Amino acid sequence: MAQGWKSVFVRFTEWFSRLAYINLLWISFTLLGLVVFGFIPATVAMFAVMRKWQKGTLNEPVFQSFWGFYRKEFAKSNCTGFVLVIIGYILYVDIFILNFDESLSMQIVKLLLYILAFVYLLILAYFFPVFVHFDMKWYQYFKLVTLLVFAAPLQAVLMLLIGYGMFFLLAKMPILMLFLLGSLISYVWLLIALPTFTRLEQRTSPNGK
Repeated sequence: MAQGWKSVFVRFTEWFSRLAYINLLWISFTLLGLVVFGFIPATVAMFAVMRKWQKGTLNEPVFQSFWGFYRKEFAKSNCTGFVLVIIGYILYVDIFILNFDESLSMQIVKLLLYILAFVYLLILAYFFPVFVHFDMKWYQYFKLVTLLVFAAPLQAVLMLLIGYGMFFLLAKMPILMLFLLGSLISYVWLLIALPTFTRLEQRTSPNGK
């Protein structure tokens, strides 16, 4: 029994160390890119390493792997991500401005904007898992993530709820937030997203049912 608990403890500390290390790399490389240019490629690199782990590749040096993804995807991920940032900013400004107009017609427009904002959040949930799983032109990701939102919306909603829940809990424990926020969310999101991609790929393949 004691040996079993020791094994569980060893595995727990091993995975905690992995998640903490990748989270610190995520923060460091975000700062390396002066935040504005570093956040998106650092997040892509984090998701890419997490995907490798979930595919069973655990022996590659983490730093070299993270740096390789960061450098390789720096331009494409920023190009794609900035488009999403601009869209999000436009939605935010439109909703903010309409808050000062209480007319019925504007309330209807605001409702439509809230629906679009919700769809936008679902698209964001899928964006990083899609980016690291599929090799496409930068503009093709927009079509795919939008299709995924309508093909598998419940998974995207679950990802958002879990992400918000983890942020809410870890915000109460700043030390754990420093070591786990990004890595834990990305790991769980991939646990949800990757099987979803596999099922959809099987359905759309020539031999899929």
